[in-house]
Amino acid sequence: YEDGSLGSPLMMAQLADKCAAWKRPVNLQLINVENHPDHHRSLKYITQSWESKGIVSNLEGQFGDLVPTILSMIQNNPAFFFIDPYGPTHVLFSHLLPILRREQKATELIINFDADGLRRIADTMHSRASTQQALKASLTNIENVSEIIGSDLWKPHFKEGNLPTQERERILLRIYMENIAKYDHTVTAYPIRKSIRDSPKYFLIYCTRHPDGIILMSNFIREEEDKLLEEATVDASQPKFPSEEFNELQQEIIRRRSELSTLTLQHLRENTPLTRREIRKHFSFRRFGDFSDKDYNVIIKDFIDAGRLLPRHGKKRINDDEPLTFVG
Repeated sequence: YEDGSLGSPLMMAQLADKCAAWKRPVNLQLINVENHPDHHRSLKYITQSWESKGIVSNLEGQFGDLVPTILSMIQNNPAFFFIDPYGPTHVLFSHLLPILRREQKATELIINFDADGLRRIADTMHSRASTQQALKASLTNIENVSEIIGSDLWKPHFKEGNLPTQERERILLRIYMENIAKYDHTVTAYPIRKSIRDSPKYFLIYCTRHPDGIILMSNFIREEEDKLLEEATVDASQPKFPSEEFNELQQEIIRRRSELSTLTLQHLRENTPLTRREIRKHFSFRRFGDFSDKDYNVIIKDFIDAGRLLPRHGKKRINDDEPLTFVG
């Protein structure tokens, strides 16, 4: 980028080098799609060394038009799609269907969902068209919204005309996610915002068929939220007095670990023995993004130290797969 930061194509190309150098190498193949001719030339220039090695392919054109080509290139291999359109209108739900219907279970997506931009388009259903051309444009906008999110279930909510802006955006997001979930994907969304108190600029929608994906993403989101909370409450440039060390982030961690302890005790009473991995999986699905790996490790350790959880091997240090029996 102009500010010197790396764009995602270059970051992924560098990641491919790292993966190839692992003790157990993973050979990533990267496919970039760019519609703008100038941007495509720039993309080819910055990734030329990887393209010459066959690691990177740079396709020019609209993503929707190139989906069949991409699927032909990746065949039945595991694939991760990062779909980041410029604005809300360039990726229709029909473009996603061949990806969502892949037989390869190891297919994951992250989609940049511009709820604000899409809501603005949907709001044009209330515009008072004074000309035939304006009426046609309004009807086209309405049709486009349905084609993007995969159904017209949003229309009754918007016709009321009295819902708050954020609620209208959440409706579009929810319907979109529900439509993706119909294709055997677990779907979650994370709001991207400048600070924890700001409204979302857009949402990153994560789609996976693998339970480990949800566990990993849940932890990632919790850590990102903690960073935002820390940035909102701690000024690193200012000296801290002892009383200020107990900040809002620490209070949040104490609060949620107390809640997690209560929830885990209830779950253990009904299901024992369990492993730490099984406990984390259970709550990652039911309380996505609420708890971090550190939270689980701390509360399980506390239970073991208090004699309320007994590891099968009798030791206090455990791994994620050690069976733990609850003692009431």
